Formats: sequence, structure tokens, C-alpha cells
Amino acid sequence: MATRLSEPTATKPPTRSDAGSDESGLWSLTYHAALVRGAIREASHHHVTSIAAALAYYAFLTIPSALLVVVGLFGLLAGPDTVDALVNRLSDVMPGEATDLISGSLHRVTREHATGASLIGIGGLLALWSVSGAMQNVMWGLNTIYGREEDRGFVRRRLTAWAMAAFAVVGLVLAFVLLVLGAHVSHWIGGALHQETLVTLAWWVGQWPVLVVGLLVAFAGILFFGPNVEHRRWRFFTYGSVFAVVVWLLASGAFSFYVSQFGSYNKAWGALAAVVVLLTWLWLSALALLLGAEIDAEAQRRRTEGAESGLRR
Repeated sequence: MATRLSEPTATKPPTRSDAGSDESGLWSLTYHAALVRGAIREASHHHVTSIAAALAYYAFLTIPSALLVVVGLFGLLAGPDTVDALVNRLSDVMPGEATDLISGSLHRVTREHATGASLIGIGGLLALWSVSGAMQNVMWGLNTIYGREEDRGFVRRRLTAWAMAAFAVVGLVLAFVLLVLGAHVSHWIGGALHQETLVTLAWWVGQWPVLVVGLLVAFAGILFFGPNVEHRRWRFFTYGSVFAVVVWLLASGAFSFYVSQFGSYNKAWGALAAVVVLLTWLWLSALALLLGAEIDAEAQRRRTEGAESGLRR
């Protein structure tokens, strides 16, 4: 039976100058520049843009079942004001066509409370299966980057996929609590302290670092559990997770600005504009995750080469 390997195999043999054998080099500018260059070179070799397109497609297929759960919860608990608050906050990081698609669905279900419970039950079962399937495709993409074959059994793959999904849900729930309930909580606290303006300002400033930390947890968890390698230990901050979060925030903001200012998706695609924009945004998100994985794989390869160089001395 195949054993699970402990370190990634480099696609190309590293050179002595790239090895980074000295731990102090981990914090040097030269090391970081070489790390990024090596990761970009390997990303081109692994065709990560094509892998990201596949992951975006499978992620898109999970949306209907996930929306059933979200829609059911909104039908039972929320009202039009909550939907508007959510959509307004999502518009900061998502293109307008994508938020319009979400807004229309949520507004319709808030007018039909009777179907909320059934939607949660059916959607929950479908979401468990579809999300775990999508996460298994993420595992495939990460194994490609690390140069690994998938030898984990069916049960272990499903459990790993659900663990990865749990990290993604943590990020999503944190974003939901901060972006949707944050205004209500800050208003309540400000009223109790008779300092509404100060509390509102403090909450607005503080929610973004907390949101970034939540995204770091989500990305770090997916990058840790996804590839079929034995990591030395769990690390919250990795080069890859930080890089992925930064790239995702910048790419999402830039794409949202482009769509709102220069895009002509409605003219070209009509009713399909929201689907096209959402797929493109999912592709950018998958690409950010894969680039983060390339950074982590390259850093791990350099640490391994540095340790081997030290043993040969």
C-alpha cells in the first residue's frame, strides 16, 4: 500500500543560491524575492490558471445547494432590511452583477417564510455532498502543485474535505457576523454607553483586521489539510496564506471596480451577466488560493534543501 510522503518533490532541482539553507535568510528581502520568483515559475509550469478554472466551475456548482441553506435561514430569521445590509457590504468585495443575483433570491424568500425549514433540510444534505466534492477538487489542485498522488482512502478524503469546508465556513460565518450583524451590535453597544458615534467608528475600524484574521484562518486551514503531505506542524501565519489573502483582497477589489466602471457584461451577456461575473470572481479566488499554495510549496522545498545541504557539510 502506498505510503503518504512527507515532503514535496521539486519540479526542478533547486540551485545552491536558491536553497536558503540559513534560517536567517527566511527574513531577508533576497529570500522573499527568490521565493516569489520560484513560486511564479512553478505556477506557470503547473498551469495554475487552468486548474483555477476547473476549481471555479466546481465551486459554482455548490452555490445552488448552499443558497438553499442561506435562503432558508433568511426566510426564517431575516427581513428585507437585513438582506439590504448584507448586499451593501458584499458589494465592497464582490462585483455588482453577482450581488444583484444574490439580492434577488434573498428578497424573494423573505416573503415566503413557510418554505424556510424545508429549504434548510434539503439544502443542508445537498450542500454537504457538493461542498465536499468541490473541496476534493481543491485537494487535487493542491496535490498537483506539491507533486503528489492522492492515496488517501474514500472516507479519509471525505473527512479531510469536510475539515477544509469547516475552515471555509469559519471565514464565511465571521464575515457574515461582522458585515451583517456588526452594525446592529455596534448600535446597541453605542446606545448603552451613550457613545454611538465613537463605538460605530471603532467597530468599523476594528472589523477589518478581524475579518482578515478570519480569512487567514480559512486559507491556512485549506492549505494545511488539502495537499497529501505531512506538514511539520500547524502554522497560522504562512507565506502562502498571507499571500493568498492579500492577492484575493486586491484582485476582488480591482475586479469589482473594473466591472462597475468599465465592464459591459450586461450589454454582452444580458441575463447571463451575473453568472459570467460570478464565475470570473470565483476563478480569481481559486487562483489566489493556488498561488498561495505555490508559495508554501516553494518555501517548504527550500527548507528541505537547506537541511539536506547542512547534512552534507
